[in-house]
Amino acid sequence: MPIDLELLHSKLEDLKNKYQNLTYLDTDPICFPKQYKDPLDIEVVSLIACLYAYGNVKSIQGFLKPIFATLGPSPYQTLKESGNSFHSFLKDLNVYRFQTKKDNQVFFQTLARVVGETKQKSPLMESLFLGPNGEFKDTVSFQKFQSFWEEELKKTTGKKPLSYGLQFLIGKSTSKSPKKRLSLFLRWMVRTSYPDFGIYKKIKPNQIPFPLDVHIQKLIQILGITNRKSFGSKEAYLIKDFFLKIKPDDPLLYDFYLTRVGIIEKCKAEYQKRVCENCYLKEVCLVVPRGIEPRLQG
Repeated sequence: MPIDLELLHSKLEDLKNKYQNLTYLDTDPICFPKQYKDPLDIEVVSLIACLYAYGNVKSIQGFLKPIFATLGPSPYQTLKESGNSFHSFLKDLNVYRFQTKKDNQVFFQTLARVVGETKQKSPLMESLFLGPNGEFKDTVSFQKFQSFWEEELKKTTGKKPLSYGLQFLIGKSTSKSPKKRLSLFLRWMVRTSYPDFGIYKKIKPNQIPFPLDVHIQKLIQILGITNRKSFGSKEAYLIKDFFLKIKPDDPLLYDFYLTRVGIIEKCKAEYQKRVCENCYLKEVCLVVPRGIEPRLQG
């Protein structure tokens, strides 16, 4: 039987009402740009936070907290000026998972140079996603953004091929991956309602692919939205299209709230009485026993 969109919508609203609270921001990398008021700081910090937003919450926060503390009250100005404090910051950078210390130094040197050379004020980077007529075009726009950073990083490395860590950080422009971290960055930049910032005005919320992190991938399966086992850029847009049926103008509305189910409620995408019986989504979840036929898979 098909998914009951009205019931799913109702339960998603319940979930939103539960987690639409500042106390839950510490469980998400968006807590870092939320510390700033200047759009220039928010945009720069958001890019950094999203690119390094892989791994568990503890690891992400453990790496990023010292970075933003050292960059000071205005990371944008610190990067733009690239003074003595910035060079000390580069020396103190640490390894992070796939990125060596050198990888991280190259990335921040490149970011500082790009910020310093960019003449326009806020927004700094929206145009990097846009075509010649100012349009956003699905995967082409992501490829354009990633190609820009590939070339800028190569300028810093003296045209040497990018290391695995640097290539992983920005993603391959030719890859058909879901580009989750860049999708997350655009969500923060484009959406105007909580918890996002709405800094970018030329890209619309209904154009952005769904950020398919591991939590979302599990949830969309157990909610009967898809039965796909692998997820790439095509699936990111298909899931966005599904949520367009519920929120035509804002299909990414529930992304933040759904990920709390995985991060905070520790959903394992299998029936666990302690977790499932207290979940706001239990009435629409396929793993909660109800003795009914599975919903239609997308």
